[in-house]
Amino acid sequence: MRPRRPAAGGAPGKPAGGGHLRRLPPPRRNGVELQEYLAEALFCSRRAAKALLDDRLVFVNGRRIWMARHLLQTRDTVELLPGAVPKDAPSATPPPPIRILLDDPRFLVADKPPALLTNGPKSLETRLREQLDLPSLRAVHRLDKDTTGCVLFAKDEETRRALVAEFENGDVRKLYHALVAGVPTETDYDIRERIDGKAAVSHVHVVSARPRAPKAAHVTVGIETGRTHQIRIHLHGTGTPVLGDRQYFTTRATDFQEVPRQLLHAADLRFLHPATRAPLQATSPLPHDFRTWLKRLGLR
Repeated sequence: MRPRRPAAGGAPGKPAGGGHLRRLPPPRRNGVELQEYLAEALFCSRRAAKALLDDRLVFVNGRRIWMARHLLQTRDTVELLPGAVPKDAPSATPPPPIRILLDDPRFLVADKPPALLTNGPKSLETRLREQLDLPSLRAVHRLDKDTTGCVLFAKDEETRRALVAEFENGDVRKLYHALVAGVPTETDYDIRERIDGKAAVSHVHVVSARPRAPKAAHVTVGIETGRTHQIRIHLHGTGTPVLGDRQYFTTRATDFQEVPRQLLHAADLRFLHPATRAPLQATSPLPHDFRTWLKRLGLR
């Protein structure tokens, strides 16, 4: 007797031979279609994601699923068979070069993309070293993994020490853009709450606001100090957390589950040339996903 075919769309069972499945990151929102999720998680086209489903290479909660429109929940576990790689996976394509905003024989300012650490293995620092053939290049300061924008790098140790001293002496000014949940009660205000027992000062300006639900605002934040997660902590503490911030967000997160990352961007960096003391400025334009959410929320 031939075995009974399971109902269309899913079947139990692990791969033959006991191979280990490769687990993918959990879905970021409820109700996303499996094909769309695979395309986002694997950085591939929808056609390549559909091919993985057609080849019966995808498991959801331990069941083989091949329906492209299968709806996922954030609690679901999505796995792939060993060796399952989309045909247009980015592993075969080198990442685009990092944009250089300001270049000098002693230093440079790079435009950091999201989902990339500033330094460490496979970081912005290592990519720039390879891109520019500068093994001595070192980051002078850091941005969070999902924060985008201006990062200052030194090309030699003497310059790095001089630039670090500028940060310590308060000679560096940084301006950030952020999208936040809620609407601040004032147009311009300062936040002076200490962080880890140390002084921390943030100057906030409301560029535009959405007073109707879901309430949101576009703000700029200038900082005099550079404490770890300063802007994220300060904005969360005043009831207007950064959209997409998975660490400091409040219950308002339910209104913005589709935001892909924390929408915080280091747009402007001002410092002094370490040799001539001439004032310098680097500016990074708002990235695509930030501008997309500005438009989506009716902000400017």
